[in-house]
Amino acid sequence: MQFYLDGYRPGDPEDRPAAPGVEPAAGSGALPEEVDVLVVGTGPAGVVLAAQLAEFPGITTRVVERRGGPLELGQADGVACRTVEMFTAFGLSEKLLREAYWVNETAFWGPAGSGIARTGRIQDVAEGLSEYPHVIVNQARMQDYLLEKMRTSPHGSCRTTGSRPPTSRSCPGAAITP
Repeated sequence: MQFYLDGYRPGDPEDRPAAPGVEPAAGSGALPEEVDVLVVGTGPAGVVLAAQLAEFPGITTRVVERRGGPLELGQADGVACRTVEMFTAFGLSEKLLREAYWVNETAFWGPAGSGIARTGRIQDVAEGLSEYPHVIVNQARMQDYLLEKMRTSPHGSCRTTGSRPPTSRSCPGAAITP
């Protein structure tokens, strides 16, 4: 619940309204005849690019994805401290760090008698590398952060429907082959 100079506004306070004169892409069902940037795929590179482009009102960007729904299981859940820095630029690092498992050190184990014993441990992130930690967050969750960033962009150029990325079914003008 947020109060503003002009009164109460329901909903997520980080969900910014569309910029004047901008038609959001959400729910349009088809690609426009022409776009400045068409991002194919919502892998890490695709969603980072689209989230960044969503901040520029003069660039019409659309994202297409062959999956029939959102990513449910990630393939790379380790998040380097430099990636956390990038999420800071998007205003998402606090949320990421709240939900993440922090990796503070790495332990090494070896045989010892009839069992195993810890043989050593080291700090996970080298001193001075970054002010942020190495963390573990499901890749699907990280994708959700970026898709939400696109959806709530005031410029609407990359808006998606809910947390689900557009698919070949929702963008019939795109020829997508597996």
